[in-house]
Amino acid sequence: MMNRFRKWLYKPKRSDPQLLAQFYYADEELNQVAAELDSLDGRKDPQRCTLLVSQFRSCQDNVLNIINQIMDVCIPQDRAPRDFCVKFPEEIRHDNLAGQLWFGAECLAAGSIIMNRELESMAMRPLAKELTRSLEDVRGALRDQALRDLNTYTEKMREVLRHFDVLFAEFELSYVSAMVPVKSPREYYVQQEVIVLFCETVERALDFGYLTQDMIDDYEPALMFTIPRLAIVCGLVVYADGPLNLDRKVEDMSELFRPFHTLLRKIRFRRLKKTASKMNTKHT
Repeated sequence: MMNRFRKWLYKPKRSDPQLLAQFYYADEELNQVAAELDSLDGRKDPQRCTLLVSQFRSCQDNVLNIINQIMDVCIPQDRAPRDFCVKFPEEIRHDNLAGQLWFGAECLAAGSIIMNRELESMAMRPLAKELTRSLEDVRGALRDQALRDLNTYTEKMREVLRHFDVLFAEFELSYVSAMVPVKSPREYYVQQEVIVLFCETVERALDFGYLTQDMIDDYEPALMFTIPRLAIVCGLVVYADGPLNLDRKVEDMSELFRPFHTLLRKIRFRRLKKTASKMNTKHT
């Protein structure tokens, strides 16, 4: 009874721009959609069910986005590190990833198996359960504070937010790593080596007149073939200690060139043979 009275008396205005007020109404909307989804028989009205699931995911995105903003203000120096995100494929790093992670955590916590990955799902399930419990603690603490004082972040709030942030970062890395190939630090370094090789190749090609700046500025279609071919020759002959170093183990090469290791050896041999022949001609 007291909670209902306090909610009626201290409920923030919908137009209030403060983060706790925004969270309060975003969380209310999420609860309403969840309640309707729970009461709906999806077999009788599949179209409505699909619409509500989409709306539910959108509400989750919104709630997490506001929680993230609150953490930036409330615990800016205590945020969990997320340097690992640079290793995620580009198509994974989008705005609604957090909502997908929340949805995935709830599915795992409920006993589901994610995309036929049974072993990974079993390994992540304890973390998913802990994360969903922590998220409920965060939502409860923020709702409670929104009905007390919109301008104050209590130590209790900070504590539950820190715990949640650490768990969410840990789950994010585990979940995405299970769903898609994530580059190791070594693979990421090798990828950077290839990028540098292509940049150095373009600079050399400009210096030697093989390419012109106009060709690059105009996105000349032929460059899609010219630059990779020049980079391969350059990597084999000029920068032989770089990413195309054929003296390395095959598994240490970039996955871009790994399937062509034998062919690259033949190209290097022919190129070096041709260079040696030219030098001998000059001497004679």
